[in-house]
Amino acid sequence: MLSDSFNNEKALTLLSKLISIPSPSGKEEELSYFVYDYLSSLGFSPILHEVYKTGHNVIVRLGRGDKLLVCGHLDTVPPLDMKEPYKPVVRDGRLYGRGACDMKGGLTSALLVLEELSKSRDEPDVTFAFVVDEEMYGRGAAELLIRGIYARDCMILEPTSMDICLGNAGCIEFNLVFHGKSGHGACREVENTILNFFNFYKELENKINLELSNEDMAPILNLGKIEAGYSGWVIPWEVKADILLHFHPNIPYARVVEFLKREIKEYSIRRNVEIEFETIHGCDGFMSDSMYVNLLTETYKQVLKREPKHRIIESETDANALYHKAGVNSIIYGPGEIKYAHSSEENVIIKDVVDASRVLGEFLKKI
Repeated sequence: MLSDSFNNEKALTLLSKLISIPSPSGKEEELSYFVYDYLSSLGFSPILHEVYKTGHNVIVRLGRGDKLLVCGHLDTVPPLDMKEPYKPVVRDGRLYGRGACDMKGGLTSALLVLEELSKSRDEPDVTFAFVVDEEMYGRGAAELLIRGIYARDCMILEPTSMDICLGNAGCIEFNLVFHGKSGHGACREVENTILNFFNFYKELENKINLELSNEDMAPILNLGKIEAGYSGWVIPWEVKADILLHFHPNIPYARVVEFLKREIKEYSIRRNVEIEFETIHGCDGFMSDSMYVNLLTETYKQVLKREPKHRIIESETDANALYHKAGVNSIIYGPGEIKYAHSSEENVIIKDVVDASRVLGEFLKKI
């Protein structure tokens, strides 16, 4: 088993420090240098790789570094509606703060493992990568591939509620613009474009659930942003909406795009409304074929004395790009529940951070 250095107090201290350093996407520089200095203090020789128009990836190669890539992202979403996001608070065994769940809890697990490995004479052939820009454009993961830093298999320490995730959902983020006509707010004859949009959105939601569902994962549709209108005195003439759709990895991205275009065209003809459709971002999902699934499962049972749950992660991660651009099979496993990520109540269970590090440490001994 791992040494007593893996304890709640050590995890709490380190994670609190990571949270106290703001690192929204594009502003990860201070955190990159903190991780670099921390690893240097453990006796490693980390490398900083500048990533175009953002911060630096931090890389530590152990041994040949070619058996496994352990990857986590340094960036977070902005504070949004979270009060005092960079002042970590402990309540009922959970640490609250921006990034606690997504994914500084996972980063802490990785750093604790590296601290333990720094005391050992035997090094696994593993590369640790702390990357930037996951929440925006994925440029940190892309930089890994540009520089040839990858292995056949990868473990990404995203929040999975400690489940072992062997597949990643596909996704598409897109804009819709509904065009209508303005009019006086006291006029009955002019159709309200906002209501027209919501009629379409409800129809689309129902059809997505019918046509894109899988027994292992129902699609997830989120209306993330909407802009429309002038005042109560004016009938709105235009609606702009930013929408995100996640779908099962066995459903091709191209099929989803074709489906959306068909539904938009059919509605625009039926309701005589002009609708613009623009793709912002998208990716196919994947099902992992990692050679390390069974070993991780057995290690999990050995360390935590319970059976792990295996499932698909219903969001996008850096694993999507690593798989489709370089054929890297990723397992996604880490502390934190995704329902708290990006939220005003972002938190992680401190014990889970420690348990994830214990599992990862024992696992790396065996590969």
